Amino acid sequence: MPADPRQQRALLGEAARWHARLCAEDAGDSQHQAWQRWCAQSPGHRWAWQRVEALQAQLRGVSGNLAYDTLSQPRGLPRRSLLKGALLLAGSAALAGGGYRYGRQAAWLADYRTGIGERRKVRLADGSRLTLDTASAVDLRFDAGQRLVLLRKGAVLIETAHDSRPFLLDSAEGRLHALGTRFCVRQEAGCTRLTVLQDAVAVQPFALPGQQRIVQAGQQLRFGAAHLGQTERAVAGAASWADGWLVADAWRLDALLAELGRYRPGVLSCDPAVAGLRLSGAYPLDEPEQALQAVARALPVRLRRFTDYWVRVLPA
Repeated sequence: MPADPRQQRALLGEAARWHARLCAEDAGDSQHQAWQRWCAQSPGHRWAWQRVEALQAQLRGVSGNLAYDTLSQPRGLPRRSLLKGALLLAGSAALAGGGYRYGRQAAWLADYRTGIGERRKVRLADGSRLTLDTASAVDLRFDAGQRLVLLRKGAVLIETAHDSRPFLLDSAEGRLHALGTRFCVRQEAGCTRLTVLQDAVAVQPFALPGQQRIVQAGQQLRFGAAHLGQTERAVAGAASWADGWLVADAWRLDALLAELGRYRPGVLSCDPAVAGLRLSGAYPLDEPEQALQAVARALPVRLRRFTDYWVRVLPA
């Protein structure tokens, strides 16, 4: 991505205009070939095109006649395609000018992201390794003075490499400073959950300047922007998701289903009569249907399917 915001705006504007041309009914092979040559000219051109495509996909969700007229059924360059290009250009300029100030709202434009049920391993330029959990997103801000990861949503397992620059992670609630090599961070509703697997991590909530807590290996901590909470013993198998497994040790059924539900689209719930049943085991995250069948075999429950995306666990 170009570092200069003015260059970003210029490239995004060019990409938006190319998008408008290609959406026209009379766009032919020559137009597509010219666009391909433009994309191949520089990494900046490819970056701009990817951002405009992502923005166009987001704008499909805009409600009302404006979205329908400008995005759903483009019929020609003079009106609908130019309107689409104008919307993309305006949105692209806002993205370039505003950067990532809007935090989690910009997760869909993050440097690395995963969809529901997907995991992704990334090796960074310094040798550090990230593993993104399901429906997760991170941005990177590496420079001469620091290595900074911005957790936009979801969870990430981090294995830091030795480097003279500090390794930092910002969640919505605070900053984490890695003092060791391996830890998990998960963005939850209103708080951040840290689990340290090796060495230690320092935690600094954004709203508590000067207050810091060191979390050691084998410990976990939930903290908010204005409170640090108390360290606890780390849950067994806290990082097993990175290998495709959910490890439960006497978990309540409703808690286990809530976790499995993160790895599949739709609704997964249970009747209150069985919510407190407990079970232990290892469940494959890449095969959520197999995991549900294992739950049904282990407990006096049955699965009721309303649709492929709506499953409820009931008493047997």
